[in-house]
Amino acid sequence: MSDQASAVHGSDRGFAKLDLELNDYPGPLKTSLFGIQHVLVMFTAMVGGPLIVARLLNLPEETRIAMLSGTMIGCGIATMISALGLGFIGPRLPIVMGVFYIFIGPIVAIAKEVSLAAAMTALIIGGAVQFAWSPLIGKLHRFFPPIVTGTTILLIGTGLMKIGINVASGFGTPAFAKPLTIGLAALMILLILVITRFSKGFIRALSLFITMVIGYVVAAAFGLIDMGTVAKADWVTVPSPFPYGGLQWPGLIAVITVVVCFFATAVETTGHTLAVSRIVGVPQEGWRIRGAVANDGIGSALSALFGGMALTSYSQNIGVISLTGVGSRFVVAFGGAFLIVMALVPKVGAIIALMPNAVLGGVLLFMFGMVASVGIDIIGRNLTSRRDAVIVAASLAVGLGIQAAPPGAFEAIPQALRILVTDGIVMGILLAMLLNLVWPKEE
Repeated sequence: MSDQASAVHGSDRGFAKLDLELNDYPGPLKTSLFGIQHVLVMFTAMVGGPLIVARLLNLPEETRIAMLSGTMIGCGIATMISALGLGFIGPRLPIVMGVFYIFIGPIVAIAKEVSLAAAMTALIIGGAVQFAWSPLIGKLHRFFPPIVTGTTILLIGTGLMKIGINVASGFGTPAFAKPLTIGLAALMILLILVITRFSKGFIRALSLFITMVIGYVVAAAFGLIDMGTVAKADWVTVPSPFPYGGLQWPGLIAVITVVVCFFATAVETTGHTLAVSRIVGVPQEGWRIRGAVANDGIGSALSALFGGMALTSYSQNIGVISLTGVGSRFVVAFGGAFLIVMALVPKVGAIIALMPNAVLGGVLLFMFGMVASVGIDIIGRNLTSRRDAVIVAASLAVGLGIQAAPPGAFEAIPQALRILVTDGIVMGILLAMLLNLVWPKEE
């Protein structure tokens, strides 16, 4: 990209100023520390999906470990491809890959009706479909002008707040709503604010890592961390393909349901890829979307091959990059390598997994707030007409309304479509795209 193009795209980033640009390599020490920081924010969400599936299916310990290991292998390899690229696969952007929770329902249903091997087969088929239609999805960038991109990012940030507060408050755990839990989460937000305000350069760029380390130490001082889990974990494990048995046909309805989920993944990945492109100051090109969607498919199939879950690009990247100013894809590539190490060396993964929910949740809340603020910034600089306001308002109404809907509100919708319709983020994005196409432009 020419200097002139770089300046144009760089000026379109808004408040997101980077200390490390897309192709900067800060040296081995900084690269490793920044890379670990980048994935730590998302690690619990990655392992949370397999743990939920294991609990719903009452899987034995050996099977649960296989699912965790397979997921981490898939996340690590797909993250490295996402950052560095492999042929036309991967957007070559600082994007971490992780579990998409929309797949939990179909995996559990298929495993109960047929088998866990059949559920993995469905994910492999869905991943192949995702890979096959990636060239078509890659052309969607023309339907994402700034007002749609900004709305997409705002929907992602606000839509994920519920996850953040559930994690921060310890929902579903014995620590739920305890004063210490709430206090730790609040301390994390305060620490991020203090470090960001009163530090510069390397320290400010490591603000999230430093915050989580301090939170870990404080939690240990209060007796919230049991290192016995680390002692029980193996030093080395070697994942094997098809840990639940070979390929098994899951049934046509099951395959259709999984493909619908992958379509939802493609829509969200498109918006996320365009958002990260904007933040790091590169053109929002179709080949990056194609590479990102293709990587979703390949990464998901690879993860399922080793017994893991389907993957998608994680939206937390937007918040991490905006706050730390670290937009180097080589940093994220190291983060992917670190995920593989955690999969192959369970003791390392066990230490990270002991991170208290309140510590991670406080950081996540701040990150999701940063994601939303990026969306607000883009909307604010491009909201120039009543038409734009209608697109934003309608998309937020539908997206956030679905997120806030009470249980059972969508029972009348067929199960295969319900998975898509009840995803407020995806439905809000689709509505923004549709309105942008059909609503007449104002003179």
